[in-house]
Amino acid sequence: MQLNASGTVATMDSSLMNPLSPKPASREKSLFQQILTEVNNQQNQADSQVQRSLLGEGDLHEATIALEKADLSLRLLVQVRNKLVSAYEELSRMPM
Repeated sequence: MQLNASGTVATMDSSLMNPLSPKPASREKSLFQQILTEVNNQQNQADSQVQRSLLGEGDLHEATIALEKADLSLRLLVQVRNKLVSAYEELSRMPM
């Protein structure tokens, strides 16, 4: 917002005009996409490690570690999702 010499408002940011207008969430969206991609990659790596160990080409210990990493990352993702859903539900119950 800028004031001119007479003290009137010259220009005003459009977000100040309508504070309830939705803001672009591209940064958050790309962050969640990156997290989902990483969890998916860990799941795929664990699957390939298990396949290799079943065929006798890989180490069972490495396959077990890959499975545990994939499981842990998926559990963390589910907990984050649960927290986000809980926060959304709490916000939706707030009176306007």
